[in-house]
Amino acid sequence: MNRIKEEKKESPRRNYVSRTLNALLNGEFLTKDGVVKHLPFLFFLTLLFILNISWIYYSENTIRDLSRTKKDLEELQSEYNTVSSKLESKKRQSSVAKDISNLGLKESTEPPIQLEAPEDYEE
Repeated sequence: MNRIKEEKKESPRRNYVSRTLNALLNGEFLTKDGVVKHLPFLFFLTLLFILNISWIYYSENTIRDLSRTKKDLEELQSEYNTVSSKLESKKRQSSVAKDISNLGLKESTEPPIQLEAPEDYEE
């Protein structure tokens, strides 16, 4: 009978795992000197996590701003194309002739003449 009890004894590894798990669950590991010794490193890790989270938020905001700017640019480009096509239609000779007839002006039907300055003319 003693032999059966001896065989059922927990192995040292199993005993270590159960002690560690028990220390984690009841919070005993926080009171040990090892934790106090490693506090600067834990604070450093916490700082890295905070910096990582803030970088993610910054990146997301930048992506949103880029998307918004791209949308605004597309709207401005379409507005430019619309205004440009309207201007092209206003610059046509027929449109200009019609607009100046409302002012009482007439389009010249004679070609312009070129004036020549005398050779002894100085500016």
